[in-house]
Parts: sequence; C-alpha cells; structure tokens
Amino acid sequence: MQHIWSVLCQKSSIDFETNLVSLFECIEDVSLVFNGTRSANDEKVVVPIEWQLVNYWVIEDEEKENYMDLKVDFFDPDRKCLNSYEKKIDIDKNLKRFRGRMNIRGFQITKSGRYYCRVSQKIDKGYTIVSELPIDVSISFNIQNQSLN
Repeated sequence: MQHIWSVLCQKSSIDFETNLVSLFECIEDVSLVFNGTRSANDEKVVVPIEWQLVNYWVIEDEEKENYMDLKVDFFDPDRKCLNSYEKKIDIDKNLKRFRGRMNIRGFQITKSGRYYCRVSQKIDKGYTIVSELPIDVSISFNIQNQSLN
C-alpha cells in the first residue's frame, strides 16, 4: 500500500452516499493555559484532548485481501518518544483506496515546543516512516495573585 496523506483532527466524518471524508478542527498547534505553577518534579502532563489520526492509502493490488501494520509514535521537542500505538488493519478485497481513522485520547506534554506525530508502516520486518506531522504546543501559566492581609 502507498501512503498518500495523514492529518490530525478532532473529528472526521465519512458520507456513506458519496464516500467523501470531511475533516473538522484540524490540529496544527495547541495552546494550553494552566492555573498555578508547575512543579519541577512534573515530567509529563496528560492533556485530555480527543482527536483522530486520519490516513489515506492507495492499494496496489486490489485483487487480494490486504492488511497493514501501522505504528504511530508521539515525540516531544527533545525527540523523546512519549507514546506509541500499533494497529493491524485488515482491508477487504476489491478496494482501490483506503482511509483509516485512529482515535486517540489524551496527549502527553513535557514543555512548550514542536511535537511530532510519526506514522510508520511495517514493510518486511521493520517499520518505514510514511509521515511526520508537527504539532506546535504553547504552554502558559495563569498565576493567581493572593492578597497578603
């Protein structure tokens, strides 16, 4: 199978009459505001964002049943892998193209900067990177003033 594109979004919809996909709230950057201060001991914070990774593939031999092993890795700005997901996808015969959707709940962050969502396809015995999506994360803290009376 040949990878054509990947997009991160919060929602997607496939029209069953036309088979067209609509992507909603595509994610390129995330701005987060926390109340208070962050402790130096906090290495990771899980942000409760629900999103989808949507991929579009072209099937090279539609005469046979196909399958694909997909791996998705999330990296922080220091290129440290925070999460990894693997999924085996069975694809029916007679399909010329395939769109896959993976639901992801929660997003781990370590600091502000550019994060990456790496999509890899298993070819032979190893994984080959087919897409790397950047996500710019900006973190700020809303420190509340306390009066000293």
